[in-house]
This record gives sequence, C-alpha cells and structure tokens, in this order.
Amino acid sequence: MATGLERSRLDEAARASEALCTGTFTAWLIDLQSGEEWDHLGTTRGAAASVIKIPILIELYARAEAGDVDLDETVRLREEDVVGGAGVLFELHRGLELTLRDLGVLMTVVSDNTASNLLIDRLGMGAINERMKKIGMADSVLGRKFMIDPDALHAMNFTTAKDMAICLARLHRGELLSSKGTEEVVGILKRQQYREKIPLLLPETVPVAHKTGEISNTRHDTALVLLDDHPYALACLTWGVADVLAADRAIAELSRSVYDHMTAVRV
Repeated sequence: MATGLERSRLDEAARASEALCTGTFTAWLIDLQSGEEWDHLGTTRGAAASVIKIPILIELYARAEAGDVDLDETVRLREEDVVGGAGVLFELHRGLELTLRDLGVLMTVVSDNTASNLLIDRLGMGAINERMKKIGMADSVLGRKFMIDPDALHAMNFTTAKDMAICLARLHRGELLSSKGTEEVVGILKRQQYREKIPLLLPETVPVAHKTGEISNTRHDTALVLLDDHPYALACLTWGVADVLAADRAIAELSRSVYDHMTAVRV
C-alpha cells in the first residue's frame, strides 16, 4: 500500500493527459489529510474563465458573516444587466427579484454570467481582489466582469491551478468562513451541474464540490473530492487546446488517476 504521494506515477498521468489535451495542461493537487502537494506546471498563469467565481462566492459569504451584506437582500433584474454566455437569467423576465443567495447559487451551479456580474457590482471588484490576496491567491486577478468586452486585453481575469487549489483547500479547512458558511458554500459547489470533467470517471457515490470554466480553447475544473478518509483538492486548468472535448477528457482521465492514487495512499 502506497504511503505519501508517488510523484512519478502522478507525473506520468499528467503527461498522458497533456498529450490528450493537445494544449497547455496544468494541475495542482493538495492532500487534505497530510498537506502534501503535487503539481504539473501548476504556477502557469492564464485566463481564469469561470473558476474565478469561487472566490466571488467566498467574498459574498464572508461579507455576510461580517454583517456588510444580507444574503436575503434582493436585486431586481434589469435589461442593462443581462449578458449572454452561460446561465439562465437572460431567458427570464426583466424585473425579476433575486436574493444575493440566489445569485450566488446561479453563479455557481449553472455558471450564470449575469448573476456573477450583479454580485461583482454589489460586492465591488476591488474587494474581491483583496479577498483573493487574503486567501493566498497571489497570481489571481479579477479584471473585468463576464461577457463585457471579452476581447479587451487590458483587463482580463487570471489565475493558476495552484491558486485555485489553495482556495479550495483553505475553504475545506474552515480557514475562510465559519463552519456554517463553509458548509453552505461547499454545499453549493456540490450542486454544480457541469460534470464532464473532474467528476466524470469517479464513482457516483463520491461527493465532488467543484466549479468548471470554459471560454474559447480553454477548459478548467477545480474541485474538492470529499472522500471520507482521504479528501483532496484538485485544480486542472488548460489553455490553447485544439479540441475542447479532448481537453475535458484529459481532465477526467487525470482526475481518475489521482482518485486511484489517493484511495491507495495511506499516511
């Protein structure tokens, strides 16, 4: 039975996924039992896509716990707020009232871009960036709202696999929110509806709290895989991929390799 992370096996699995991905493939793994870490090009920085919505959700709940916002506060959907891309709010009637909690759920489980932008407006982009610094996400930045001037190179959203894994690990450890807030945020992440990456090849009984991200030639997934006896955080980010479905499969294959390894590891 393996003890500790066997890096050569994980390296081999990452190389196989990188070949399948046909683009830049990065990963960062944190064993939440031992604290041991492994990565494959995990400090490579690139477009964050929707995985950066995780720290926005954490900022929402942290501010609610501080008494700065009320999760039951309502926001009215206006025509000028509506953007396309992922989500459902653009299909619904203008004038609809949603709570901040509703917006957080929609931002996460269906990656709704309109909900995300409404939360950015309410919380403040500067505050979200400051939260990421406090978390330890040193190479992450929220530079613009979603689906707003997506070709603007002067204001982009960036992150790394390392930053995303650190964020999820600290969330799991209860270092970012109260126990109640942690439970609620992790519960929202468990309800993620896009499951074609990290959860795809795992047993259906394994709880996965995660957030995906997709833009052109970019496919990401960042997850807490909540094994009862050996939970871990895994972030897989890809850029410049020629075949996005192959990139999804590459993430799923690495995820399965990590799962097989972690279920064999004993510390």
